[in-house]
Amino acid sequence: MNDTRKQQVIEMYRQIDELDLLFTKYFTELNEFELSYQQEQMLLLFKRKDTWTTTEIATKMNISKSAVSQVLKVLEQREFVKKEKNPDNLRESFIRLGPIGLKYSKQIDAIEERLAEEMFSVLEDDEMTMINRSLALMIKKFK
Repeated sequence: MNDTRKQQVIEMYRQIDELDLLFTKYFTELNEFELSYQQEQMLLLFKRKDTWTTTEIATKMNISKSAVSQVLKVLEQREFVKKEKNPDNLRESFIRLGPIGLKYSKQIDAIEERLAEEMFSVLEDDEMTMINRSLALMIKKFK
């Protein structure tokens, strides 16, 4: 990789990091839920899919099933998630959002809506398309 290209990549990373820091102000209202970073990341998985298993969460988050079980135990006690036995395999549970988890998810939806409105006022359609395409390529590379 030549030096110019390397500097461009470093600058892009720094800009993504700066955006992440700027976005945190939008998410401060979620502080009321008093979640750890790992709990937040686990709950965000439910934005992608309604039902998960412990194994799926462990694989997606790249952590042990034991670590997932420990986090889920706390989230279940606080009604962020609920477990239901898989009728086809009683050793496995399906995990879904509980009542507090649904409330948390709705607040995230509202925050994302506000962010989308602000982005819409700043970026043209072709710029948004290019950014989304670039981010998708980067995500694919790092998976």
